Amino acid sequence: MRLAYVHIPRFALAVEARLNLQLLHAPAIVYDHNRVLETSPGMDDAHPGLSLRKARAAYPHAIFVPATPLLYREVSETLLRTLELIGPHVELVEQGCAYVDVGGLDGHYADAFALAGKIVDAVRDATGLLPSVGIAEGKLVAHVAARLCTPGDAGVVPAGRERDFLRDKSVTLLPVTPEIIGRLHTLALHTFGDIAALAQSAVAAQFGRSGATMWELANGIDRRPLLPRAPAECLVEQLTFDTPVATVETLVMAGQQLIRRLLYQLGHKSARRMHVQLSLDGGLVWERLDTFRAPTSDEPRIMLLLKTRLAALALTSSVDTIAITLDGIGNEVAQQKRLVTDTTPQLDQVAEAVRQLRVHYRRPVVWRAVEVDPCSRHPEERAILIPYDA
Repeated sequence: MRLAYVHIPRFALAVEARLNLQLLHAPAIVYDHNRVLETSPGMDDAHPGLSLRKARAAYPHAIFVPATPLLYREVSETLLRTLELIGPHVELVEQGCAYVDVGGLDGHYADAFALAGKIVDAVRDATGLLPSVGIAEGKLVAHVAARLCTPGDAGVVPAGRERDFLRDKSVTLLPVTPEIIGRLHTLALHTFGDIAALAQSAVAAQFGRSGATMWELANGIDRRPLLPRAPAECLVEQLTFDTPVATVETLVMAGQQLIRRLLYQLGHKSARRMHVQLSLDGGLVWERLDTFRAPTSDEPRIMLLLKTRLAALALTSSVDTIAITLDGIGNEVAQQKRLVTDTTPQLDQVAEAVRQLRVHYRRPVVWRAVEVDPCSRHPEERAILIPYDA
């Protein structure tokens, strides 16, 4: 299968550098929850996962940047949608990295390098980031070709030359655990060629089933299929003010207008998430991603959530654009019906049964859930239990 591997090196740092160009010219560390997430090249003493305290001790003069996961998710989604315009089948590997099925596209471009150039230009125009691209038969060779390129460049491996291309490449590029990589070095197997020169049975005897797979990969045989993501439907509406605003009331009124537009487009379907963004001159001022407890198209419920989020907002700058996205769109799910209808005879019977149980056990034994904060992100805060007869 002819694949392109698209790789944006140090993705989180690259995204942050769009907002702060100083990060391109000085040592920088992106951290999340007091752990290192990404570093500038050459900062070997601050590997991902290291505690922030140790990273500050090792690099006291570095620029420390708090991570913005929602922004990374948005840029990653933009990357995937851009690639889907080039090839319909796209598999996300991790944020900033993806495979694209480019089989059959050769006839539309002068050569494979022109196709790779198209991918680089499209990603740069859509995200502002510069990827490296590898095109080859199979996932591993495409991955290795991209990883060995500088951003903006492409590596193309002709069909049938996979083993020759991999021969002198380091085994650290194999998709295996660090423990296996360590064992390979212990056995003096430092390159793909070292593994390919052995009998498959010998490698399998040392590493079991994964050894047989490693031998195939070292010989350019990659049987792993492309696992394209399901196409995600979403609806987006935005409103740009004539002059920047700084009042929450104005934002709420604008948000209500956008929600009504979105729900009209939604029709009889439901949405799973709502993403609200506020920006000024193209720069993000504030954003919030909320996941509904259940897929919904209920206008009052969505409006309440929007008002709650915006009402708690403390604006530090004016806003010229508000954008709202509804995604996770699908058919409405079945709603659970009430166990007991609100008819007087039934309620009287239930109340009498509950009273008898309480007399028998001398304590409340039947409880009911009462919603107190249905929009809370913490399930335990959405409702409380009170005695049924309270």
